[in-house]
Amino acid sequence: MNQRRVFLIIGGAAATLLLITAAEKLPLFSLLLSLLAPFPAAYVHMAGGLFPGAGVIALCATVLTALGGLGEAGSYLFQFGIGSFILPFLLKKKWPWDRAVAMTLAIVVLTSFLTLTGYALYNNENVGHLVGSYVQEQLEQARQLALETDFSSEQREELNFVLEKAGGFIQKAYPALALVTNGGALLFVLLLLNRIPAMAREIQGAAFRSWSVSPWLIWILIAGGFGLFLGTGPVEVVALNILVFLLPVYFLQGLAIVAFYFWKKKFSPWLRAIGYALVVTINPLPVLVAGIGVFDLWINFRKPRIKKEN
Repeated sequence: MNQRRVFLIIGGAAATLLLITAAEKLPLFSLLLSLLAPFPAAYVHMAGGLFPGAGVIALCATVLTALGGLGEAGSYLFQFGIGSFILPFLLKKKWPWDRAVAMTLAIVVLTSFLTLTGYALYNNENVGHLVGSYVQEQLEQARQLALETDFSSEQREELNFVLEKAGGFIQKAYPALALVTNGGALLFVLLLLNRIPAMAREIQGAAFRSWSVSPWLIWILIAGGFGLFLGTGPVEVVALNILVFLLPVYFLQGLAIVAFYFWKKKFSPWLRAIGYALVVTINPLPVLVAGIGVFDLWINFRKPRIKKEN
């Protein structure tokens, strides 16, 4: 192995471990830092090839095992490591970017589910109970953070009410939420890779402004809506998971339509950045964009319009 590859492995592992540590120490920035954590290994894989990319992940897992045990290493592999290897591997195999993300997401979630199921069976526990315990643990951490702030007693009561409602929702929709959060993280890594010209040239597939989902998904979305409002018990839970997963997918399609009009009107990069930030963060714009994505099947917002002559 040449010196450049060794440098890439050590540098990628150091950057990854720094981001993971910073995410634990800086709760206010933990989301952004966690989104960045898979990027160094993916970058090394794209720049140096398969073995340096795998080397970053192996070195990180080894260090985390030495520092925190197999649990820390396993958490890293399932949360960041597998995705940061599979995604660039498929991209370098010339898979279209959307199929590469979908396949990586399927592998990450299926591997995590099988591992969790095996762990539950080994300890004679129920998978749902393990998920519930994890959710309650995360909610308790949120409560502890609230206790350290200057919230009034009324504000803390309101927070406890919100956390209880959120806990019930998360337990019901946990499979879909796992898909959405992992999928969002993979898309963020893809976005970062696409900002590097040498790597952008290796990413195949349609331009994002032209991207759309398969038309048949709309019928699954409609079935999920009917199931949520009319169903009970397991039917309601399945329907909820369908909607929680598919609505962000249609939001992504709506965002592609927004990108198309930004491109068509030749908006400058900084105006596009402001526009995307507003669309993602300001209510009710995310709902409107998801609605645009849903109705694009019938309206076809990106279809060229013929101007009528006076």
